[in-house]
Amino acid sequence: MEPRVYHMGRFVQFFYCAMGLCFIGAGVFLIRQFGLGAMIVGIPFSLPGLYCWRWALHSRLTLTKTDVFVRYAFGEDSAQRSEIEGWRKEAGGKSGPWWVLQLRDNSGSLRIDQRFAVDDAFLDFLSTLRNLNDLELSVVP
Repeated sequence: MEPRVYHMGRFVQFFYCAMGLCFIGAGVFLIRQFGLGAMIVGIPFSLPGLYCWRWALHSRLTLTKTDVFVRYAFGEDSAQRSEIEGWRKEAGGKSGPWWVLQLRDNSGSLRIDQRFAVDDAFLDFLSTLRNLNDLELSVVP
């Protein structure tokens, strides 16, 4: 199996890049209009913009024969397929829905944003794992 690389969907990338540019533009505008003294306000406006920009363009999900790699704006995580016990969906609140790959022996988890533009190969990979949402529902009386 050749490595499958997934990026955020094009609309998601466009939206977060546009939002990032708005934040960065607001920060630069404040600094240009009010001088270097406005850096105290301008830089905090620009930092979320840089985060949004980097998140949209840098995030990547890679599925190989033996591993799963997830990269976000400023972080990276990975797991071997043999370490994964199962998966579940998580609502995520304001940050959106997630697939959470639970590692064996409760040694951690790998969170994958559902806004990645995945294909059938990734969904087939998920179908080979145990759905932990079904397990949780069966425990509740």
